[in-house]
Amino acid sequence: MSSGILRIEGRDVPAMSEPFNTILEEIASELELRPLLTSIITRACELLGADGGSIGLYVPRRHTVQVEAIHQLPLTELGMEFEPGEGLIGKVLATGRPVIVDRYGELQHISLPEMREYTVIGVPIPGPGGGLLGVFGIGAPPPRKFGESDLDTLRLFARHAAIAIQNAMRYERERRRTERMTLIAHIARVITAGLEANELAATAAQVIHEHLGYPNVVIPLLYRDEDEEYLLFDGHAGNYDDIVDLSHRMPLTQGVTGAAVLTRMPQIVNDIRKDPRYVPPPIPINVRSELAMPIVLGDEVFGCINIEALNPFDEDDVASIQIIADHLAVAIKNASLSREARQAAVMRERQRLARDLHDAVSQALSSISLMSQSIVPAWRRDPAEGERRARRIEELARLAFAEMRALLRELRPDPSSEAGVSYVENAGVGDVKRMGLAAALQRFAFILAPQTPSIRLDFATYRSQLPSLEERLYLICREALSNAIRHSGADRLDVSAAVNDDVLILSVQDNGRGFDVAARAEVMGDSREQGIGLQTMSERAAALGGVCEVQSQSGRGTTVCIRIPLLATTP
Repeated sequence: MSSGILRIEGRDVPAMSEPFNTILEEIASELELRPLLTSIITRACELLGADGGSIGLYVPRRHTVQVEAIHQLPLTELGMEFEPGEGLIGKVLATGRPVIVDRYGELQHISLPEMREYTVIGVPIPGPGGGLLGVFGIGAPPPRKFGESDLDTLRLFARHAAIAIQNAMRYERERRRTERMTLIAHIARVITAGLEANELAATAAQVIHEHLGYPNVVIPLLYRDEDEEYLLFDGHAGNYDDIVDLSHRMPLTQGVTGAAVLTRMPQIVNDIRKDPRYVPPPIPINVRSELAMPIVLGDEVFGCINIEALNPFDEDDVASIQIIADHLAVAIKNASLSREARQAAVMRERQRLARDLHDAVSQALSSISLMSQSIVPAWRRDPAEGERRARRIEELARLAFAEMRALLRELRPDPSSEAGVSYVENAGVGDVKRMGLAAALQRFAFILAPQTPSIRLDFATYRSQLPSLEERLYLICREALSNAIRHSGADRLDVSAAVNDDVLILSVQDNGRGFDVAARAEVMGDSREQGIGLQTMSERAAALGGVCEVQSQSGRGTTVCIRIPLLATTP
């Protein structure tokens, strides 16, 4: 059922049969690159009656071919990268021509020694302008042998497959551009959430990982002490989030990230094996490329966005991460200015209190001291005058005591304040005043996770409380939500609030990975047995006369429950 003759390099080859047409229609309808490649290698093996095979795409920046899909081969082949001359794929890469080898074991640096007796066939997949797009590598055990007809069939199939692959790659590029725009919009919302620099960096790393799928993302911030400048790696996202629990520091003289901060220029390493600056993590992870983008604003550098991946980084990656770094630089600078403004406000308040102490209490005490020295001589001259002066001392003492009590009330630390001197309204607390606790939490949740995870609020049995109480409840719940969104890997969060028998119960529950509470307490030590975030929530709850309980198991999610006796709270 031939439909014509196709001439390939001087040879006449049957162009298409009915099954061949069906295969081409099938692969042409697939737009997603990974499923397409899997379908192509499966169909290629079926066409040749082969037992297994792989298809790799050419990586120009490294002049290698990376395996992207396999058919009936060990999973270890996925992601393998072959340089010229390595194995079957490397031989095709070195020569640029098809190859048939009767015994796979005759090739150099083979990756599957258990298949050394197989006969194998390798064919390049042509790219635009006569370049290389990828390579087929297919094998079969004895007594199967590949011949010229098999080679012609696979070359013909490779030409048609190349068109489908190029279309899928164009679709992939457009999809990635859309994801980058979505990411940038999400980052813009995150930086307006009023987070501190370390919280902002950790949240941004998680958002970048979730939107663009980079396997490892971390945003170390720059710190200085008396001896050196260093980067503090904290808030990892991706693979590192599962294995790196504690933060660690690295001098600026080390690593690709250090080079990015020192030079204030992006560092793109598309083959870490060839760059001596690369510093592997404590627990090795399979990566091949690293992108380090410094976070710079004017003459100041705040840290670095560090991304590690298997595939090389291109111009679109660099451009989108540059935009995010610029956004983060402004946000971190604003957070620093806000913190400095709060500290300046504290100093102004202390100066005002010092003036008040001098003008009121100090003067009253000075008068008491002088009058007490004259009371005995006055009493000896005239008991009535001595009594009058004694009563005056009593009045001055009462006045000084009242002034001191007023000043002590102003100096008393507010447990809900990070500064510890006076309550400074956090971002989002103003929303509680305007719209209530439930609506404010809903708005905060949307800022951090507009799409995932799904966040459900249940306030059906909740009664509105005094604004001062709801503001403090908001801070507790915000901490729990932020922890769950950043660390749990959950796709659903449930927030509920209820008032039962004069006890207010606030609960934040996720279906994420969870953790062993006892083991975490042992690792962190008694001083940080619940971690900084959980400790903060416990302190805020205790300040309201309540308790914070955490229940979690690995793989079964986490529940944070706050119980506040309403009779114990004050306006």
